[in-house]
Order: sequence, then C-alpha cells, then structure tokens
Amino acid sequence: MSIQLSGTSLSEFAVIQYPGLVKDVNKMLSTLGGITKVSQALEGDTKRLELRYHYENPFNKSVCGEINKRAGLLLSVKVRRSKKDRSKPPQYKVDILGYTNTGFTFESMCDFQYLPLLPDNENKRELKMVMHSVMPQSVIDLDFFNRTEVPLITVPTVFARNDNVHDNIFRGDFSKEDGQHEVLGVCQKSSYENRDIVPFSTVDSFPARPDPQIIKRMKVKYVSDEQFEKVKKLFEECPVWTRIALLYESGISKDKLKCIIPSMAYYFSTGPWRTMYVRYGYDPRKDFSSRYYQTFDFRLRFRSGIAEFVSDRKTSIKKRQKNPYEINTLVQDIDYPYFDEHKLPRSRQCILRYCDIRMPKIQEMLEKIPSPLAGATCNERTGWLPSGFDSQVRQIVSNVIKDLLKNHYRKEHIHAELESCENTGQEAEDDEGAVSDEGVPDDFMNDDNIEEILDDMQIEAEEIN
Repeated sequence: MSIQLSGTSLSEFAVIQYPGLVKDVNKMLSTLGGITKVSQALEGDTKRLELRYHYENPFNKSVCGEINKRAGLLLSVKVRRSKKDRSKPPQYKVDILGYTNTGFTFESMCDFQYLPLLPDNENKRELKMVMHSVMPQSVIDLDFFNRTEVPLITVPTVFARNDNVHDNIFRGDFSKEDGQHEVLGVCQKSSYENRDIVPFSTVDSFPARPDPQIIKRMKVKYVSDEQFEKVKKLFEECPVWTRIALLYESGISKDKLKCIIPSMAYYFSTGPWRTMYVRYGYDPRKDFSSRYYQTFDFRLRFRSGIAEFVSDRKTSIKKRQKNPYEINTLVQDIDYPYFDEHKLPRSRQCILRYCDIRMPKIQEMLEKIPSPLAGATCNERTGWLPSGFDSQVRQIVSNVIKDLLKNHYRKEHIHAELESCENTGQEAEDDEGAVSDEGVPDDFMNDDNIEEILDDMQIEAEEIN
C-alpha cells in the first residue's frame, strides 16, 4: 500500500454527518438551507445547522446539528485487483486530499413532522398537497384573502417540548393492588443511599440493626475510633437527634458524620419525627417521653423588617464565607442547633426538636401533657402531643420574635434621638416634652411608632401539612 499527498498544501474541509441516504447532493444542500446557511454556520454566525427534510413546508420542524471540533483526514483509496490472477493480493493506493477540524453531528431528536395533505376530491384514496390553500403564494396574492372555502388545518408550532434524548428509565409500582394506583418513578440514586430511610407507620416495625456493609464504608472513609465513640455517646444520652445538632455537639466534619450515622441510627422521612435520626432498637411509638424529640418545623414568612436579619440557610452560609468577621449579635449562629428566646432564628426555616426550644414556657407545656391511658397508641401525625399543640408553640415563638424586633427598633430610635440631641444641643424642659433621666423623650417611649415599623412585617409560622 502506498500513501501519496495530492499536493504540496492540503485543503481544509468540514464534515457534515448527514442523517440520511444522499442520492442528490443539490437536494441534500437544499434541506440544510443551501450553501449560504452552511457557510454561516461554519463561520460561527449561527450556533446550529438546521436540517429540514421538507424545506418548502413551513410546518416542518427542523433538526438541529451541533458544531464540534474533531480532527480527521479525507482520503482517496484506490484498489487494483488482477483480473488474470485472482489469487494475487490487491494493491491499494491512498491519496490524502485534505484535513478537517470541524464538523456537524445531528444527535437531537426529530420532532413530529406535518404535511398539509387533504383527500383528493376526485380520488378519495389519494392525498394532495394543499399548500396553496393554506398560505398565500406571494405578497400581492389578494385572491388568497377572498376565498370562501378554506381547509381547516391547525398545527401547533412545536410538538415535542425537548429535542434532547433523555435516558431516564421508569419503573412501575409492583404492589399487589389492582393497578389503579400505579405510580411511575425514575430509577436514580437517592441522596440518602447510605441511610436507612423509614416512613413512619403505626403498624410496621422499624430497623433494629444497621447494614453490615456500613462498617466497611467507615473504614474506607478513615473514620477514627474516637470520632465513632463521640457519636455513639451522644446517641446513648439521647436516642433522637437532628443532623445539625449532631454536627454541633460532636464537632465532627460532615463527611465523617455522614458515614458514622447510618451505623447507629435510621432516618424518618415522614411522621411526627420527620427528618430525625433515631437510634437502632429505639421505638418512639412506645416511649411517651419521645414527645420531647418530635419535629418542630418553624418557618418565617415576612415582607420587610426581619429580612435584613434572617435569610435562608444557603444565603447565610455564603455571607459568612464571604466575610467571617461580620456577625450580627441579634441572630443566632447558622450552625447553632437550638432556639433561644433572646435571639432571632438562624434561618427562615428551622427544623428542631421540641427539646431544642430553650424557652421555659414551652418546656412547661411539654411537661404538663397528661400521660396516655393504658393501651393508648401514638398518633400518626401528632405523635404523643395533643392536637393543636404545634400551633400554640408557633404562636409563642412568633410573639417572642416580634418582641425582639420591637426592642431592637426601640433601641435604634433611642440611639438616633440621643445623637440628634447631642449634635443640635437642644435641651427640653421637664414640662414640655422633657427629656427623661436617660436623655430619652418621654413621649417616645410609647409603642405607636414601633408598631408603625412592624405594620409591614408579617411574622407568622407556616404550618406544614
């Protein structure tokens, strides 16, 4: 085999992987919009190369080809075989005609295509094109608008919403029902693949021991015995924890804790202990004291006022990473897992245990709940708490937050008034709007102007059904 160059300088070509059998090059180019459209796509004026199989049909949906960089050679291969001696091996002559750096590939889906065809009046079995009846042939085609018989053809501009191929594999509901409540899902890896996720039930049993493979995973992640014992001690002291509380109390990184928790606890996805980690072997349905560990989901809904202090968790973490020294003393730290009555919540949504609410009034309410009668069972939604208990707690927490903001704005206005008095040198007499012993006007201490500030502020707990 011999390889020869066709010339001293090689020509540059572009590859178009046409999705079809080409019998006529001119017709093939017309489906691509002509050589002009191809040149514009190669020069980068358009990002995609459109292919229309029926280029004269405006109802045709184009197939788009993506431009990509790929190196290649255009070869001319000639094969010479001996006609006299068939056993003689053929001779190959290869000429390099040029090279390529770019190309177009059509990998998107082809949308449904529509042709304006109607049955022929003379021969009902045949269809005829009625493009002239659907669209005017020119700008001055006035007869088109004077027609009396118009075929009814209504076509959507786009049939398929996407032109990319999705490789999702759907699975059916293999329950023993009659098929009326079948559910389709996507076979994707869950983000909780290392956890035992348990939906709450008043009948089914809960896991008593972890998966044996979890111990091997901890060795791969280089979890030390000291870290393991820290978490184990926490679960011995309390059988139910939140993730943020375990991070705070143990001081272990998220990656390590992610491997340790599945070896000690399972995860509730629904029910009164939703999003909680429960120690293996512990059944909160049988322990009345587990009411202290039930989930309290508190959310702030507001328009203004509190928005300058409290934001969502992701925004708070970004702010702290951007400026770690900027700390607002009025708001709890984003990693603090408890709620104190002297500070605002750490984020707009806080998932806590009831024992994490460090307010004596609420803890007294939990303590005063009467013990259930013999044979009583845990409620599937409210747990061991009476109906409406969570609404009362939300109202108390909302009132505490409102009082904190009122005191904060009162202090700000007092500080502003003091600075104004010092700058202007004004001294008021005791009987005419006198300044009190602390230098604050007596008429300012009412809550009228404080309430005006909080009028636009909607602080309310959102109940999660």
